Amino acid sequence: MELMERWASRSDAWTPEDDVTLAELVLRHIREGSTQLIAFEEAANLLGRTAAACGYRWNGVVRRHYDDTVKEAKAIRRKALEERRHRRPSRTAIPLGGEKELTFDLLIRGLRDFERRYQEMHEELFRTQQRNQDLEERLQKNMETSSTISTPEQLEADSKALLEIMERARKWMSVDYAPNHTE
Repeated sequence: MELMERWASRSDAWTPEDDVTLAELVLRHIREGSTQLIAFEEAANLLGRTAAACGYRWNGVVRRHYDDTVKEAKAIRRKALEERRHRRPSRTAIPLGGEKELTFDLLIRGLRDFERRYQEMHEELFRTQQRNQDLEERLQKNMETSSTISTPEQLEADSKALLEIMERARKWMSVDYAPNHTE
């Protein structure tokens, strides 16, 4: 009993008036097609609480007392949506021949598909340009290294020069070590 008295005397305890205010706000938002989260935020400002506290109170305590009213509010919302759909002017359709018609919805969908495909192609172009730049850099490096590599003619000339040097060295070696050498 002592616990109940302390709970009832808390400064932040919910009063029946707070519950009614919360319920009225939530039901109005449901009827108007808004969300309960927005209703909780509005109730939080009005009641000096957090939106989370209002949501918790609605879902944990208050809602079960208003089940029928919630159903009525949702029915009102559905009816209003249907009326808005019927009041909407019919969309212009352009005959394409046969049974096909070009409507604004179809045109908008086509434009969105076009935009998506354009973005994909733009990204592919960027990747291709990057690959091209990488290949050009590799080609430049290969050309720089290939300039130090000899051509077949250079290799033949270098080989002949090396063979001549080796032949001279062999002759020189044989002259120095030959017995009875006189110059």
